[in-house]
Order: sequence, then structure tokens, then C-alpha cells
Amino acid sequence: MQPSLSRRSFGLSLFGLGLTGLPALPRAAQAASSPSMASPVMTSDVPPPTLEILKWAPATRRALQTLMDAHGHYAEGYDPTQRPYAVIDWDESAIAGNVQETLFHYMLDHFSFLLPAAQFQHLLDTGMGETLLPAPFRNMAGHTISFSGLRQDILEDYQALAAHYGHRPHPLPHEELMEDAALLAFRARMALYHQALRAAQGEEAAQKMLVRLLAGQTIQDGVALTRAANEDALGQSIGQSTWKSPASRAGRTGPVSVTITQGLRLTPEMADLFQILQEQGIDPVICTSSLEDCVAIFATSAEYGYNLPREHILGARLAHHKGVYSATEDASSPFPFGAGKTALLRAHMALRKKPPLLVFAGEDSSADLLSAFPETPLCCLINRKYPAAMQPFLQKALSQRGTATPRYVLQGRDENTGEWRPDEASIFLGETTPRLP
Repeated sequence: MQPSLSRRSFGLSLFGLGLTGLPALPRAAQAASSPSMASPVMTSDVPPPTLEILKWAPATRRALQTLMDAHGHYAEGYDPTQRPYAVIDWDESAIAGNVQETLFHYMLDHFSFLLPAAQFQHLLDTGMGETLLPAPFRNMAGHTISFSGLRQDILEDYQALAAHYGHRPHPLPHEELMEDAALLAFRARMALYHQALRAAQGEEAAQKMLVRLLAGQTIQDGVALTRAANEDALGQSIGQSTWKSPASRAGRTGPVSVTITQGLRLTPEMADLFQILQEQGIDPVICTSSLEDCVAIFATSAEYGYNLPREHILGARLAHHKGVYSATEDASSPFPFGAGKTALLRAHMALRKKPPLLVFAGEDSSADLLSAFPETPLCCLINRKYPAAMQPFLQKALSQRGTATPRYVLQGRDENTGEWRPDEASIFLGETTPRLP
């Protein structure tokens, strides 16, 4: 296990990545070198470690601190043989942004795909047939598009790119690819396909497609690709970009245009929370719908500042053979979306006799997780735009705002900068006015 990283070191690591817009964190009391094996503190003269103020919403920070003080190993009745644990989403929670979508966009930009065309075609076979893409997904002339036609255009772009670049080291140079009409068409159509699939079949189907696109990569190459995508995104401004397919590659669907959101940021408040949880004898457990290996790059890294034990990182898993990812999920592990996320957590934490002490949610996939443990005393939600399944929990947090002992609390952020706000209200991307749910 890596040594515990002080909160000051986390701030310095951000500056090393050129992220000077994020605040350095104050130096904390030294954490145990192996948090998961730490013994309970036996003296009442030692005050419990506390969260830094940073940009926490005050009521949310207070609820978290009260929870840790009441159940951590500074409290009476703490049982080190049954350590309490907190379950935290990764995307849009521990970080601002989504690592799987970030990797997807990077792979499109650099044509980082290794499957033969026939196997790649299988990844796009989602059972939609001749079904039309739902509104408002149209081509640039306003005409409807079928999933079948879009898939065929994507496959022809892929075949052209694989024939041209297939034997060169990946990822390919971005500057060269931006001169290739086939690449511009491919990335626009793939991004459109993903968004349309999400609208037609739901978030889980779209997420599975993104995870499966790593098929053909070795695990080591997938990890390296993820790191490159992270570094690239951390250095970019947060915002939206429009990708268009050139008229010279009109294909069956005609030229298309799609707008993507890009941006990834580290979150000092969450790095601080992870450290204080461990100092309190509470295990932070990441449970995410993104590929587990991709998330572990962030979550276990001292460079990025989160520094969590690898065994507490749970996510989507692909089957693999001789170290190469397959195009199917690992059959022995539930896909962590909805009820599957809860099932994965239960399997991993089967020896713990109690439910999680805390659920901290920001992903679209966490509705079942939020409802599965009625004895969990605190649930925290990032205030963002969620699908319908998550809306009831936002409303519960809103209705309990200002109460003395809320079970649901909100944390606001500014999506234009990726930074949190010291309030429950958020400023959504492209807006300037803070809003509650």
C-alpha cells in the first residue's frame, strides 16, 4: 500500500499538474501509514481529526463531521474488527467530470482502437436495427437517421482508419488526425451514436458500450491510455465542443453534428474527506460504473492526491484473456449500474455486518444504492442534473435542508470551473446563477 499523503501534498500535486486554479490544502495531522489496519485511539485527550473548511457547504460539512465523530475510532464503542465504511461514487463526486467519457473522447480524438473491423462492428450491435434515432438527433439537413445507417457509416470510417493507421503505435498524433476526413467523420458519428443510444436505451446501455470499447487493449495499455486521457483533460478548459462530419464523407446519414462536454478536475474537498475518514478509522470505498482499472489510476495515486487502497476501488470489469480485454463484461462481477452497483458492493463487503455509514452520490447510476440501505444515517448528493431515477433523492435533500439532523444533504459546485461552492446551490455549465434542485 502506498504511504498516506498529507492534504498539503495533495495541493502541491495539483500545482505539479499545472492546475494552479485549485487551492493548496493545509497540512494535516499525520495519518497512520496503513489506515486500514489502524488501531483505535484510546485517549480522550486527542481531538478527532476534522475536515478542512475549503468549499464545503457548511451544513454538509457539519453533517459529515458529526457522523465521523459519532462512529469513528475516537468514539466509544468503536469496533476495529468491524470497521465502518463509506461508499462514494467516483465520477461527478470524487472528481468533477466522468473518466469513462473522458477516455472515450480521447480515444476518438487519437483513434485508439485495436479491434479488427468485424469485432468492432459487433460492439455497435445494440439491437436497434432500423430504428430511427430519437429526436432531436438528426443530420445537419434536419433529416432523420436510422441506427442501422449510422452504424454502417461508422464501420466504413473505422475500416478506412484501421487500414491507414492500424500498424502504427497508438494513440496517434492528434494534429495529424485532424487533417483526416475519415477521422473527423468517425468521431462525430461515434459521439452521436453514444448520445442517441443513451436516449433510446438508457444510461446503462450507453455506459456498457463505452466500457467495451477498451476491448483489444492489454490491461497495461488501457491503463496507460487512461492516464494520457486524464492528463490531457486536466490541462483543458471545461466547456463544450462541436464535432462535425465533413461533407466529403456524407455516407448514408449525411453530415452530422454533435456537441460534447469536456472537462475533468480533481476535488480537494474529497481528497481531504478520504484522508479524514481513514484517520477516523472509516474505510472509504469507491463504487463506480466506470471501468475499475481506469478509476484506480486516479483513486490510488499519490500524484493525483486521493491515495486510496486498491482493494477498495470497485467498478465495471471486462473479461480478459492473457492480459487482453475482451468485448464482454466479467461474468463473475455485476455490472455496477442501478441494482448491479448495490450487488457489487454487497459482494465485496460481505464480511461487514453493518450497512455503509455514508453514501456519497454523484453518478447517474446510484438510485438503487441510495435506497438499498435504509439504516445508513447519511447520504450526500452532488447538486447536478440527474436522470429521473435520481430526482427523488435530490428532492429529499432539498426538503431536509436547514433541519438539525438531515439524512440527505446537498453539495453545490460551479460546473464552469469544476470547483465546489460553499453552498448547496450549483451553477450549471454555461450558466451564472446558482440553483437548487
